[in-house]
Amino acid sequence: MSVASSIGKGFSLARRSGPAVWILFLANLGLAALVGFPIYLNIQRFTGDSLMGREMARGFSADWLTDFAFSSQGSFDRYGKLIVVMGLVSLVLNSILAGGVLAHFRAPEQKYSFGDFFRSAAHYGWRLVRLLIIGLICYWIVFKLVNEKLGMWVDQRTGNWASDRSVFYAHLAVTLLVLVGLGFFNLVMDYARVRVVLEEGTGAIQAFLASLGFSLARFGKALGVYLVPSLCGLVLLAAYVLLFPWRVIDAAIAGGSHFREPLALAGLFFAQQLVMFWRFWFRVATWASEWSLYSGSRGGAQS
Repeated sequence: MSVASSIGKGFSLARRSGPAVWILFLANLGLAALVGFPIYLNIQRFTGDSLMGREMARGFSADWLTDFAFSSQGSFDRYGKLIVVMGLVSLVLNSILAGGVLAHFRAPEQKYSFGDFFRSAAHYGWRLVRLLIIGLICYWIVFKLVNEKLGMWVDQRTGNWASDRSVFYAHLAVTLLVLVGLGFFNLVMDYARVRVVLEEGTGAIQAFLASLGFSLARFGKALGVYLVPSLCGLVLLAAYVLLFPWRVIDAAIAGGSHFREPLALAGLFFAQQLVMFWRFWFRVATWASEWSLYSGSRGGAQS
C-alpha cells in the first residue's frame, strides 16, 4: 500500500472514530485539570483579587514569580514533583487508551461503543504499558549516549575553538541527532502498538522487534505515513499562535465592560481546547494511517 492511500484510508478511519477522540481529549483535559487545580489554588491564595492577579491574566510576570518564590518557599519543588509524576501517569494512561482506539480499526464499520472501547483498552493495556517501558528505555539510551556522552565529547573537542559559530553548529548537530533518535523510536513505538492490537497474542518485546524491522525495511513509507498527519497537528498549532498573539489577547481583555475580561478568557480557553481536540484527532488519524500501512503490507486484517 502506498503512502497516499494509507493516509487517505487513515483519515477515513479517523472520521469514524469521533468517540475515541473525545475520550482521549476529555481524559487528558481531566488529567491537566487535576495537575493544575492545586497550583491554581495556591497562586489564587497568594494573589487574591489584587491588581497583580488581574495583570497575570494578560501574561506572565517575572516580578510576581520572584515574590512568590520568596513568600512560598518549596512550592516550586512540590509543583515540579507533581508535574513529573502526573506526566508519567499521562504516558501510562494514553498508552492504555491507545488500545481502545486501535481495536476499533479491526471493524470500523461496526457501531462505536464506549463499552467496547474500554474493554479493548483493558484487554491490551498491560502489554501496551510493557511496550511503553521498552520505549522509555530507548529514549533514555538516546539521551544517555547522544545527548550526554556525545555532548560531553563535543564540549571537550570544541573547548579551545576560537569560532563561536563553529561551536554552535557542533552542538546543534548533537541536538539534531537527539531529535532524530527520539523521533525514530517514537515511530517504532507507534507501529509496535499497531502490531500488539493487530496480531492477537503478540508480546511487547516481539511487537517492538517486529516494528523495528518493519520501520527499517520500509523506512520511507513508514516515515511518510507517520509525518503527514502529525505535521497537520503542528500546522494547526502554528495557526493558533499566529491567529491569537498575546497583543490581540491583551487588547481583548483590557478596558471595556466588567464582563469583557472573563468573556475574553473564556473565549481563549475555548479556542485552546478546540486546537487540542483537533490535535488529538490528527493523532488518531496518524494511528489509523499506520494501521492501514502495516496491515496492508502484511495482507492482514482489513482496516
